[in-house]
Amino acid sequence: MGDDLGGRVGRLRGAGSAAVTALFEITASDVADTSDDWYTPRWIFNSSGLTFDMDVCAPIAPEFRTCPAARYLTPVEDGLSQPWEGLVWMNPPYSGPSRWVSRWAAHPDGLALLPTAKSLWMRELLAAAEEITLLRVDFGRPDGRITGYPVAMILAAKGAARPAVRRVSAADRYSGGVCFVRPA
Repeated sequence: MGDDLGGRVGRLRGAGSAAVTALFEITASDVADTSDDWYTPRWIFNSSGLTFDMDVCAPIAPEFRTCPAARYLTPVEDGLSQPWEGLVWMNPPYSGPSRWVSRWAAHPDGLALLPTAKSLWMRELLAAAEEITLLRVDFGRPDGRITGYPVAMILAAKGAARPAVRRVSAADRYSGGVCFVRPA
């Protein structure tokens, strides 16, 4: 790659799949919380009964991380460009979830939380999911408020995460235990 300017040249992923050379490192202080940050409430994880190997879309600030995981990939680490291992939790940015959904669909084990939507990525999510439920979720926000998302959320599971959908659905006041299982 040539001179790395004293270790300050990094590799970033752009909108496409090609890598882009950057002239600086990105740190947590360089990335702001945005209106696209919807922090998952603890009751979902408590009722799931799962500890994840990875949260692939974790908030930068540790105080907003509610997912019990061995490893957290924040926007600094760029969860789309890192390998995913084991049981994953994914609550991606809702403004552009397509690439996240494709990545989750290709991974064998995990839970994904996304808003219901009429889109191509929703079709891909449903095709990959082995079990789903609809939830009403009040999220934490960067400014400390707790607020509901304007549409129902879908919790989708694959592999080892499948039984968790039933547990979370049973704990949700909206779904009342209703979940959908892909026939074998």
